[in-house]
Amino acid sequence: MGKMISISQVSELIGVTIKTLKIWDNEGKLKAKFKTSGGHRRYNIDDVEEYIGGSIITKQNVHQNAFIYCRVSTNKQQESGNLIRQKERLVNYCNEKNYQVINIYEEIASGLNDNRRELKKMFRQLSEVDKIVIEYSDRLAIFGYSYLAEFAKAFNVEIEVIEQNENLKPNEEMVNDLVSIVTCFSARLYGARGGKKLKQTVEKTLLELERERCDNSETNDERRPR
Repeated sequence: MGKMISISQVSELIGVTIKTLKIWDNEGKLKAKFKTSGGHRRYNIDDVEEYIGGSIITKQNVHQNAFIYCRVSTNKQQESGNLIRQKERLVNYCNEKNYQVINIYEEIASGLNDNRRELKKMFRQLSEVDKIVIEYSDRLAIFGYSYLAEFAKAFNVEIEVIEQNENLKPNEEMVNDLVSIVTCFSARLYGARGGKKLKQTVEKTLLELERERCDNSETNDERRPR
């Protein structure tokens, strides 16, 4: 199956109005492949090329539609502006790549939470886009990312990760994941025997990790040329 493009893209590429394309669709002259849940027509680029009698449409001159997904784990992160900055970076990236941003999904939730409202809403609309753009893979899911990527691929949707955690040491990434898991289970066990002690251990680990990050940040600042 060829790439799916919007009616406005078809209009721009072959030089007829959207109104004309709708008439052609209703008459069976140039049929849209399907309509999205919002009633928007999507055309198979192969059908368009066949209709005009030549392969003159390339991926370079077709804008790619994209969803942006951004997430932070806590209200504190959101209040400190992390979510806004994450969204701004993703929007700027899409603008530089000339992606057409169809929707931005943002939420405050743990990456271990598999019942995120915005995430589910986004995956129900995969037929509308070519890409999902995220900052890090763990913004989408701490575990099970590969399954989500394969599911999206079944709809010809690519998940594009713009950063690769290059600044994090391997042990820091592992501690981040372990702390998230233990925090999740300690919340369920809180009030049960040993639950309080487990919660205190997690909080202590988080403080130590934060202290280590601050020390590393100060060291890096001292090494930077003035």
